[in-house]
Amino acid sequence: MRSPLPLVIAVLAACAVAAAFAAPPDGETTVFRAQMLTGKAPVEPPLIKIQIEVKGWTSPEEIRAFQQAFEQGGTDGYLAAFDKADKGVVRFMYARGFNIPIHAAVTVPAENGKKVLLFMNRQQWDPGYQKTRGRYLFMAIELRLNEKGKGEGRFYDDAQVRLEPSLGLISVETYDSTPKIFPQVQEVVKKPAADKAK
Repeated sequence: MRSPLPLVIAVLAACAVAAAFAAPPDGETTVFRAQMLTGKAPVEPPLIKIQIEVKGWTSPEEIRAFQQAFEQGGTDGYLAAFDKADKGVVRFMYARGFNIPIHAAVTVPAENGKKVLLFMNRQQWDPGYQKTRGRYLFMAIELRLNEKGKGEGRFYDDAQVRLEPSLGLISVETYDSTPKIFPQVQEVVKKPAADKAK
């Protein structure tokens, strides 16, 4: 039986090239506007607006640096490297909402579109959130978008991440609490400041 390894390598290489073209050019801020079902009505609004601003995408080299930080310094070393990465912000657009920094952002090709994955430290995002109830250290947002930049998503407020340094990827390995649903997501690419001045 022939080894499938050459085919696997070819597929992974094609995915890496496609992922590179899926991400906007450096210098652009990509904005995703979404609506999230809170599941907290009538105490909290049943549906709130979310604005996600990604100003940079995590490179394969950065993923490998995260892995190296973990191997050399354990969880503390990894968290220190993760915290230094500034990729944007998630804004909960309501009266008592919060702004949460994004520390890792990747986009990968998917059928008829792409998947965007964003990773943050687990922290308070609404007045009723209790961090002590969670088992994991991170939050994650997964967006599934079609070719027109429209789609849906999920917000994991208690997630475990998985580093795949050989592929240059970071993903959600597992999660504890039920994810919040984004029934509507729209991508908007802002022009660089230099272009706006012209």
